Amino acid sequence: MTGAGSGIGYVAAQLLVEEGAAVALLARDETAVKDAAVRLGDDTLAVPADVRDSESVAAAAGKAHAWHGRLDIVVTCAGPQIASAPLADTDHGVLGAALDTKLRRFVRVARAVLPKMTGGAIVDVAGATVHLLVPGAAVTGITNAAVVALTSYLAAEAAQRGVRVNAVSPGMTLTEGRLARHEAMAEERGLTADAVRTDMVDAPGIHLSRWARTEEIASAVAFLASADASYLTGQVLRVDGGLTKQVA
Repeated sequence: MTGAGSGIGYVAAQLLVEEGAAVALLARDETAVKDAAVRLGDDTLAVPADVRDSESVAAAAGKAHAWHGRLDIVVTCAGPQIASAPLADTDHGVLGAALDTKLRRFVRVARAVLPKMTGGAIVDVAGATVHLLVPGAAVTGITNAAVVALTSYLAAEAAQRGVRVNAVSPGMTLTEGRLARHEAMAEERGLTADAVRTDMVDAPGIHLSRWARTEEIASAVAFLASADASYLTGQVLRVDGGLTKQVA
């Protein structure tokens, strides 16, 4: 589980542990990932690793595999926080860094784990900006679109090993980072954080009229990783409350 120190990654790891899985937690922040392992209990292994570095990822995959002698589920959640800005005003390095952290991370992880897997599932976390034009979110949208394309191609290639590859595309989700941003925006505008969230829900027209809880995204991840999704591969599951609704 990459990106396991906080947010969706941590909650997904927690859910998998509750369902009986032994989970290796990967994150760049050594303190955060070790603290996460302590909170989640004995069925976890803290593996500090930088998804931007191939050698670090390969070493982490080796440790995770050696822990129980197998890898059945791989979930990749790491992704950068990117400030909202028009693409024309965004430094070229920002797009490169986003692709390196999220898209190339997926490639590095896949290369490291696939030779160690015989069956099982890989689940990646993309995002709603691949399905919906959001002003100022071009870098995130481009990166997520690349991740979705990679999911399809990798699914076709991994099928010969019996490995399923799918993605979850979350909508507006109440992660720790988002909650902190809402508080800051509320202070700037003289509003409550709840009022800020309501405005952000009303503007795009989310059918369920609320933000997602991290547990709801984690449940979708766990489903795609489970035997209940045994005939699903190359798919992107939109978990967004109707944000990116379409007719067909």
